[in-house]
Amino acid sequence: MKFLSFKLFNKGSTSKPFITLPFTLSRKRIYILPTRHGWVFILVLLAMLIGSVNYKNNLGFLLTFLLGGMAFVSIFHSYRNLLGMQILAVAAQPVFAGDRAVFKFSIRTKEKARAAVAISLPNAEKIVKDFDANKDNWLRIPVAANQRGIFRPGSLLIATQYPLGLFRAWSTIRLDAQCLVYPRPLPGPLTTADDTGAVNGEEGRDIPGAEDFQELKSYQQGDPLGHIAWKVLSRGQGLFTKMFVAQAGSTAMLDFDALLEPNAERKLSRLCAMILQACSHNLVFGLKLPGKVIDPNRGEVHRQQCLKALALYAITDTITLERKQKGKNVL
Repeated sequence: MKFLSFKLFNKGSTSKPFITLPFTLSRKRIYILPTRHGWVFILVLLAMLIGSVNYKNNLGFLLTFLLGGMAFVSIFHSYRNLLGMQILAVAAQPVFAGDRAVFKFSIRTKEKARAAVAISLPNAEKIVKDFDANKDNWLRIPVAANQRGIFRPGSLLIATQYPLGLFRAWSTIRLDAQCLVYPRPLPGPLTTADDTGAVNGEEGRDIPGAEDFQELKSYQQGDPLGHIAWKVLSRGQGLFTKMFVAQAGSTAMLDFDALLEPNAERKLSRLCAMILQACSHNLVFGLKLPGKVIDPNRGEVHRQQCLKALALYAITDTITLERKQKGKNVL
């Protein structure tokens, strides 16, 4: 029944427009059907009613109508458990391909608290949560992001079987939730090209890691293992990476065409690892892709700009990455 109801009201949902945030669940957006236990309960009530009629048993009538009344009232409680819930915002930080994108939702409930509300995305674990009244509730749903580019998890499903589990009320909401997915870093030497585009040697020159120590920064995926501050980790102070000052005048141009990889995806993965390695050395570097060149620079903003260029390389998407939404709908 769960699969049937989800498919029934999601059919053709990809052709519907995105919902604009903030969004409030209204009466027209909520559906309700008996659960598997609900159908069994209805059949039992029907059998009890037939038996009471045949044997003219007043106690049987009393019990049948009492249980039936309780089930009928639970329909309204299930319905009202979702009615009026507000989705204020949704956002996700960029991840690398193969990691889990964590979508963060801000949900508010008016007037009264909500109990046992299940919220899920396609191919993600269902989260059942109680929501406090008149309060912004934060919810994180991790979803596997396996391909580079712009990842959209699909429609959000909000459901509840409160209070008796006999009826299931639900609503599907097509949000413009998206996450930028960088290529999966492919470890290897930091290969660079000179200003003419020629590679120094077959694989280019390796940038040495013998610069002067500068500072510690939080560990990020792709940082060289040799730069991890193991002594700091052994003292239980967290996982950090050593930052080094690059040699004076050291500038690297990371060139897509200079890499000797069999296909474009492997080249992008190598470039991703090289960008992370260059950032860990605090190196001034640029990025050259077919049809796009990013001038040499350094810093977190430059790092994100280069990784974003890799993520969106040769990606055709009908929906712009920069969402033009009204109001405060982005965290």
